[in-house]
Amino acid sequence: GIILSLTLRNVESFNPRELSTTILGLAKIMKIVGTNDGKKFPENSPHQKLHDLLLDPEMKHQILNKIANASMAILPEFDARILGNISYAYALADYSPKIEDGSALFNHLAEKTIPLLGTFEPQELSNMLWAYSTLDISNSDLFQKAGDIIVSLDNLGLFTEQALSNIVWSYATVKERHPELFKKVADHVVSLDNLDKFPAETLSNILWAYASADESHLMLFKKAAGHIVLLDNLDEFRVQHLSNIPWSYATAKESHPLLFQKIADAAIKRQNEFNPQGVANFLWAYATNGQIDQHLFSSLAPSVEILLSSCNTQELANVAWAYAVANVAAPSVFNYAFINVCLEKEDEFIIKSLCQLRQWQLWQEELKSSVRLPPSLQKKCYEAFISRGPGPSLLQDDVTAELFSIGLQPEKGKLTERGYRLDALVDVNGNKIGIEVDGPFHFVGRKPAGTTILKHRQITNLEGIRVASIPYWEWEELGMDSGKKQIYLRLLLGLF
Repeated sequence: GIILSLTLRNVESFNPRELSTTILGLAKIMKIVGTNDGKKFPENSPHQKLHDLLLDPEMKHQILNKIANASMAILPEFDARILGNISYAYALADYSPKIEDGSALFNHLAEKTIPLLGTFEPQELSNMLWAYSTLDISNSDLFQKAGDIIVSLDNLGLFTEQALSNIVWSYATVKERHPELFKKVADHVVSLDNLDKFPAETLSNILWAYASADESHLMLFKKAAGHIVLLDNLDEFRVQHLSNIPWSYATAKESHPLLFQKIADAAIKRQNEFNPQGVANFLWAYATNGQIDQHLFSSLAPSVEILLSSCNTQELANVAWAYAVANVAAPSVFNYAFINVCLEKEDEFIIKSLCQLRQWQLWQEELKSSVRLPPSLQKKCYEAFISRGPGPSLLQDDVTAELFSIGLQPEKGKLTERGYRLDALVDVNGNKIGIEVDGPFHFVGRKPAGTTILKHRQITNLEGIRVASIPYWEWEELGMDSGKKQIYLRLLLGLF
């Protein structure tokens, strides 16, 4: 306490290096004494005393704001290393200070940083971006110009694996777009002989960043999957990584069955380590990618049952929808206890989650189960489900025109009794056939995605309507030849 008091008393006289060293040291101590897995340190131990001293909210505020004000007085003297260290330190302490005039220190740091970005070492640049993102501070000018500098480099050989991960993670976290940067980093990773130097967390964060930022890079996902599949085991991977990696592949619509199988085997063995978000994201990923592994879904049911009461509405809906896609009955999970949890949170479900619950309820109908959502929630789910109107599609218009050309009378955008919307419904010799013009979003690679699997199955099982799917690539291969398109449709619908 005495040393801290003396430090704070004299901090205004510190030079940039002394100030940087002080805040970095304090931040590291705060990080250490603030992390103990929720357990208290022994009474009167050095760790407990430091915890009480530095992490008392009022004291923490006083310490970090005082150093921030001292920084402003000598900000013109800061170089790249000092700027990087101070930003990193405040992020480590999980604190974004305001100076005496009420403005944010990080806004001033950005103004000073931008003209100096070309002088930053790779680690300094990585630390700076990581700091802003960790504190959820977005500065578009800073991120744009930092990305431009990285892209302009001949190669990224001087960046460590962790630095590359932190950079793309930072852009994804604060939702700053820079496609050229993501391509540069991905191309560099793909060019490496192997990914042996990438720890599990680093690789997981990279994949998460590309999926979250909606930055597609097939070869990156392929190389990462190949690396993971060839590992002797996944012991280095925390259960969070086992959840995040499939989620990233599913979100990016990248398929790799061997990777999903390897992770599934590991997840079953370590299922007791999952938290509600982890298990919900994990199951959602497998279902979304159409990776239907009945053994996996059956094996995880006991853990899902335990976690269900702790799930939020999105997690509840994702789990329910995932089991509906997989078509794996789990009465220990989906029973009246599940209904009660949904009922308690009825007013919290967003439209997407209500739609998922609608499909879950239809699945219960498929199973001939007596488990039903309460009428009020069923009504909300149905209304949300049918509220999604058909979107315009030139592909659908083209198919509809050719259906008319072969003498059929297609009902475009037909709403079925259960609330599904077919691209078209035709009558062929007294039989109703649903036409689904399935575009790229209906597939993962060339295999049906979970949404497609579930829709086609439920329309067939519950509506008694055969679904005829027209994959987009098959139709596009026919080009502008109307004759070929009509032959294709006749063969598909059995009109020969």
